[in-house]
Amino acid sequence: MAEKPGTGGPGATRDTDRSISELVSDATGNLSRLVSLEIKLAKLEAKADAVKIGKGVAGFAVVAVLAHIFVILLSVTAAFVLYEVAGLPGWASFGIVTLAYLLLAVAIALYAISVLRKREGLQRTALTTSRLTGILRGDIRPPSTAVTADSVEAGVHPAR
Repeated sequence: MAEKPGTGGPGATRDTDRSISELVSDATGNLSRLVSLEIKLAKLEAKADAVKIGKGVAGFAVVAVLAHIFVILLSVTAAFVLYEVAGLPGWASFGIVTLAYLLLAVAIALYAISVLRKREGLQRTALTTSRLTGILRGDIRPPSTAVTADSVEAGVHPAR
């Protein structure tokens, strides 16, 4: 017979004359052990995922460094092509390549600024938050139709 429930093997005989408090105590202990084991499993899985993520990030860092070196060497090559093929002086060839990168940077910056200016912010969230605050204060009565996540995603709003 097992001295403590849950410690014996499957199908082990159990004492039928145990009190409710002993049974509750055993159930609480078993539940605590189960939660502890689940937390331990989650930690092990999270650690394994973190290691994989770290290796992936390191791989992307190496790719970024190599791509940067590639762009530098490609720029030097382009300048030498201008120098040899077009017969431009060296300073002019490198100046043209540098100017091309400057124009590319300006174009990307203008695109980024235009995208940022088009942002709308959190308009729906601000509206629903202000309504919820009013409802909680008692200033506004709740709407008769419920707003669901599906209706918000679809852009359907209840009558205002």
